[in-house]
Amino acid sequence: MERWAGRVAVVTGASSGIGEAVAKELTRQGMKVAALARRFDRLQKLAEDCRSYKGLINVYKCDISDENAIVSTVKTICEDLGPISVLVNNAAYMTAINLTETDKGSPRKIYETNVIGTVTLTQLTVEIMKKHNITDGHIININSILGHCVFPMIGMANYCASKHAITVLTESLKNELAAMKFKTRVTSISPGHVKTEMSDRFFDEKEKSGGVKEKSISERIPALTTSDIVECIIFVLGLNPNINISELTVQPTGESIVQLAND
Repeated sequence: MERWAGRVAVVTGASSGIGEAVAKELTRQGMKVAALARRFDRLQKLAEDCRSYKGLINVYKCDISDENAIVSTVKTICEDLGPISVLVNNAAYMTAINLTETDKGSPRKIYETNVIGTVTLTQLTVEIMKKHNITDGHIININSILGHCVFPMIGMANYCASKHAITVLTESLKNELAAMKFKTRVTSISPGHVKTEMSDRFFDEKEKSGGVKEKSISERIPALTTSDIVECIIFVLGLNPNINISELTVQPTGESIVQLAND
């Protein structure tokens, strides 16, 4: 990780869960981190937690589903910290919306956050890399195992489709950068169930709709921690520059897609 010290990393969805944990670790490793999220009070607490670390962290209130907010925030980041070398596209939105019903609202926010926001931020980052001749950066997309299968749970089609898009976009971006003769690496990290605020909220909603049980779903099924995902990110960043991990799928031991869908 020494070669990344003093360089700029952008982490989205940094107010909780994986994003918060990644922002902390990259700051601890000596990077200049721009932590983005909607909940600014959480970001301020994150900045306070990282104050004694070797690196520097700046926090920015930014809704990744808002393209104008992304453009404005990226401009400010470059003015404050310098050009971006590492991008961790972590922000995501997950809710159950059936394809055959409209009573739960539109899936628009899922796609605007998980796909359009990711594409917009990635495009801006690559433009910055080209402008500043940063050809050895790293773009990491936090995907999901649901980006590689059709998850047999009613209401999850839109979330799965958004993550399938990330699978295609990751591989396509890698090809486009190779055509540009860039050595910037592109990695999709696809976790199984990770115990986070977002997953707990989703499973709590599922539990309420299915009746009360002795233990919540999130307690009955195997789970990764945010630290497990941070370890994966540090691993791919720390590899020799000539090595690109295109896809890293990581699941808790004993996890079953069938159990996740039916429990």
